[in-house]
Amino acid sequence: MLGNLLDGRYQVLQVLGGGGFGQTYIARDTHRPGSPKCVVKHLKPVTHNPEFLETARRLFTSEAEILEQLGHHDQIPRLLAYFEEQQEFFLVQEFIDGRSLAAELLPGQRWTEDQVMQLLHQVLEVLKFIHSQNVIHRDIKPENIIRRQVDSKLVLIDFGAVKQIQSQLLTALGHMATTIAIGTPGYMSTEQGRGKPRPNSDIYSLGIICIQALTGMHPRQLEEDLETGEIVWQHLTNVSPGMATVLSKMVLHHFRERYQSATDVLEALRQINTAINPVIQAPHLTQPSQNTILSQEQYNRLENILLEIVGPVARTLLRKVTASAPNSQTIIDNLAHHLPGHQQIELKKRTTFLIEETQVNPASQPVNLPATSSSQIINDSFIRQCERDLAELIGPIAAFLVQKAIKTSPQISRTELVQTLAVHITDPQKAQQFQQRLLA
Repeated sequence: MLGNLLDGRYQVLQVLGGGGFGQTYIARDTHRPGSPKCVVKHLKPVTHNPEFLETARRLFTSEAEILEQLGHHDQIPRLLAYFEEQQEFFLVQEFIDGRSLAAELLPGQRWTEDQVMQLLHQVLEVLKFIHSQNVIHRDIKPENIIRRQVDSKLVLIDFGAVKQIQSQLLTALGHMATTIAIGTPGYMSTEQGRGKPRPNSDIYSLGIICIQALTGMHPRQLEEDLETGEIVWQHLTNVSPGMATVLSKMVLHHFRERYQSATDVLEALRQINTAINPVIQAPHLTQPSQNTILSQEQYNRLENILLEIVGPVARTLLRKVTASAPNSQTIIDNLAHHLPGHQQIELKKRTTFLIEETQVNPASQPVNLPATSSSQIINDSFIRQCERDLAELIGPIAAFLVQKAIKTSPQISRTELVQTLAVHITDPQKAQQFQQRLLA
């Protein structure tokens, strides 16, 4: 198959995998400028019986229409084309350049609760969208969540359209539909294992991934209560009671006892944040400490590197971390603590100069951090305005993001807060309008 030209334009570069009567390839679109990569999913019917082929064609077209609709979401690959060739069926989707979550969930390495919270919010928003389209993903696992290289957003891939068509075609051939399970052992709920997935089957899978991140253990290593069938995991990690409660409810054995929708989980997370962050009295904010071992030049270089890696939140994060760090190594370690695995690697690789320079010249001149002017003071009214304006653009998660930004850096200025929040607005024009409106 390698090198073949499908539909006269898609040149197969690599076979990603497959089995039965379906395969997935990485291909090059020779008709587009630069011949960009794409993903091709190939469905091979097991028989060329005319009635069977007509059923396959109808199901295939229906699934393509669903994928076309889902691709309107920024964190779902777009459907580029679908076609039939020699009585075989092909779906062409956008190729997402990045790395899968599986590369970040390393055995024995535990994520922080903040990192898991970010994962939850991003993926739950995607699930909220696909479930509103009456679609169940059916195969939520680390390999199917890609951190996009260009902006570090999490993208949900492989909606199992080909696998779903296969199961329906097997049913048409006389197999029992309830015996055909789509999913991955360890991440698959009981009802999904019986071939009867529900929207909160996806929520179960996401909860399992979060528990894997917090414990550093693969789902198959986790124990179950012999009497209840529930997963026993909380003793393996240090997690807040609120987060433990939410995750445990996401992965309950019986689907009726779990959260029934992604919206329900997001609301539970919002309540956790509200409990942790009651109304903040901004006038009591203190000035940032100036006790740092970095020279002004080193501080500026580090800030620029961090801006390239994480965006506008860099200034807030750097101010917080450098305030009381005793040495440059601690600064880098503390910064890395707030970043996902791949960003940690990039940060450490690009900041070796800092360790070397401070070892050679430990008596660096301290940096004087700018004070917050009165016009930049954040009060309750401004906080509520940020929450309202952001909620109009991204939904209920806005309140959580505003409070989290303030919690992360109590010294944050108005400008820094607004820039930090704007990162979460996917439409660049709306993000710019958001900033202009709040900072006018």
